[in-house]
Amino acid sequence: MSLDPNDKLLLSGLLPAEAGRERLRLLIGGNADGIDWISALRRADFHQTAALLRFNLAQAGLLDAVPPQLRSELDEVSRAWAARHLAYASETARLIAALNDAGVASLPLKGAALMLGDYYPRAGLRAALDIDLLVDPEQAGRAEQVAQNCGYAEIPGRRDLRPRQRLENERNHSWPRRGPGGLILELHHRAFHFAKGGRDLGFAELRARAVAHRSNDGGALLLPSPSDLAVHLIHHTMVDWQSPHAILRTVADLHFIFARAPQARAGMKERAREFGFAGAARLAERVLHLLEAATLAGLDEAANDREIALWLGTALMESPEALAEAARLFEYFDFSRRPVKKIGSLFSLLFTSRSHLEQIYGEPGNGSVYLNYLRRPFDLMKKFNWGSLSPATLRRVWRLRRMSLKERKR
Repeated sequence: MSLDPNDKLLLSGLLPAEAGRERLRLLIGGNADGIDWISALRRADFHQTAALLRFNLAQAGLLDAVPPQLRSELDEVSRAWAARHLAYASETARLIAALNDAGVASLPLKGAALMLGDYYPRAGLRAALDIDLLVDPEQAGRAEQVAQNCGYAEIPGRRDLRPRQRLENERNHSWPRRGPGGLILELHHRAFHFAKGGRDLGFAELRARAVAHRSNDGGALLLPSPSDLAVHLIHHTMVDWQSPHAILRTVADLHFIFARAPQARAGMKERAREFGFAGAARLAERVLHLLEAATLAGLDEAANDREIALWLGTALMESPEALAEAARLFEYFDFSRRPVKKIGSLFSLLFTSRSHLEQIYGEPGNGSVYLNYLRRPFDLMKKFNWGSLSPATLRRVWRLRRMSLKERKR
């Protein structure tokens, strides 16, 4: 794999490490014209790392190298994420307090935990689009009622999908809700499913290892342990492969988690091994070390490594929709685990419930419900991303899955 200057800029502007700052100086110093700034900032925004790029350019004394108009846009993006961070953290704390008042224990996940835990040095450096809260599945109904009382209404959509139509990762949380301020809430009842079948990582296990954190305003919160938070983030972007646009952001998350709690590395690897994706954790650690310590020449050399090249090529993708769809297909057609259930899931996709058909096509007329059953497969084919069936995409997903799940030979 060959990395162009913009690729190296995105990778070098991700972490606040001296090696990254030195790479930025070499890339930009005296040769800023070699960077396609319009493309670079658009890509950073897509990967939700634009605020981090600005922060690290400033730390390296290179912010003035960005063309003035684009620098103004980058400043505005960073300010917007900072404002969103403050609103997001405040609203998450409000929801946790409301759940506690109703006797529902909860734990923040992903961006919510990172923001409330003050892992990042400045507001807005960690982009997030929704609030993820983990609750006891036995209290899920009460949690939904609390969310409704707080002004969160279900987002219109495929609420009537049969459970069998959803993949395992799609059953980790209830249907998303939108709050009065526009934030999206997902109430989870488990952190993720076991990669090789078996038990799930759920609320009781995470809560037993949770740690108390005192916020800047003096309040106390329970947060997932740093190792659990790290392994959950890796699973979210590097095992399911449903959010490849956020892979770079996950590396930044790991950097700040391990900077706060170095001992979390060992716990993360042990937990990943236990749940069947030791390969993903090992690769994440390799990439993290690369971006924290490598020279520019080191980046080029690492891009010749098969595993690193596969990871970089996936993380830097600008149109990952086909890859995410291919990953779903692999899950649906992976009959090595629970084959009867998988066949049932495929059957349910085509022959969905009557209430779901009414949600899609409206109230049926006399006898038209049967026509809708015939219409359903053709509509699925129209909406299908056929790019996911390209040999290159299928091969990439197959290699990613093998790489994520395999144990390192000793």
